[in-house]
Amino acid sequence: MRKIVFNCNQTKKQGLGHFFRCFNLAMHLKKEKSFNVSFAGTFSSFSLTLLKDQDFKIIQLTSNEGLFNFLEQFDYIITDRYDIDQPYINNLLDTQIKTIFIDDFNRLDFTAHDLIINFRIGIEHFNYKSNHVALGEKFFIYKPELIQIRNDYQFSESIKRILFFGTATNKSNDIFYHIPDFLIRNFHDIEIIHITNEPLGISSNRYKTINYNNSVEQYFSKICAIINGGGLIKYEAAFCGIPSATLSTTMEQHEDTEILAQKGLLFNLGCQLNINSKELEIQLIEFITNSKTRFKLNQSGLELFNPSSINNLIQKVYEL
Repeated sequence: MRKIVFNCNQTKKQGLGHFFRCFNLAMHLKKEKSFNVSFAGTFSSFSLTLLKDQDFKIIQLTSNEGLFNFLEQFDYIITDRYDIDQPYINNLLDTQIKTIFIDDFNRLDFTAHDLIINFRIGIEHFNYKSNHVALGEKFFIYKPELIQIRNDYQFSESIKRILFFGTATNKSNDIFYHIPDFLIRNFHDIEIIHITNEPLGISSNRYKTINYNNSVEQYFSKICAIINGGGLIKYEAAFCGIPSATLSTTMEQHEDTEILAQKGLLFNLGCQLNINSKELEIQLIEFITNSKTRFKLNQSGLELFNPSSINNLIQKVYEL
């Protein structure tokens, strides 16, 4: 059995995106039954619970030095962290195991490493100097649960229920949190399901809040559209064929959002850092009322993404 360790972190400071990419891939590898999966990093009680529920071996770390003390136990290491630097990457080359990175922006030198995974849309031109690459949507890492949702989702010309989700770490700003109130006031038959641990003070039986957990997708089958703050959920929505509108939380996310919008995969509401409320309201009305635009988003997502992306990625790992 091949021994593989994921090096990622999940704390209030570092968020959930990198962790969930690893966790989702680990779930698929577990089904293969030819991989023994471990996680090494700094984890909150929330992520520790998820890892323990799946019986993954957990190695809690306080430094990069601690990581290198036990790597000889493994055949592969998959790293997905926003805080890694070039010395860390270079030091991994001194080990005897296969080195894999899940990357976003191609800002570091991965020369001679075994595999770079970057499933962002429109980055096939990235010139990684690694031995192998897995680039673009053909290698998208999705939750196993999304397959059934993708198969069952039915497009609706009118929007009756919206899933509203910013970030797991509640980093969105006031202009983003203005959206539910605006929709409740201006569309009298729309219900908002807000995934958050910090509910807004909206007095309406059409505004409902649900505490954030690892099962956001369980609400995908109950809604007509998603409004989000960027991150992995905009990819998950497109994969399932669910029309989504994104008001990006950061400029980096907005750059990615613009690419997805150009591919017809989401409706771009702009960036929270530089849009005013009037512009946002005009965009929201367009998204809600234009069923033809939303239907195109539905079709584009189903056409571009394919569930075989996980098999493509696992095959790349097998071939190392």
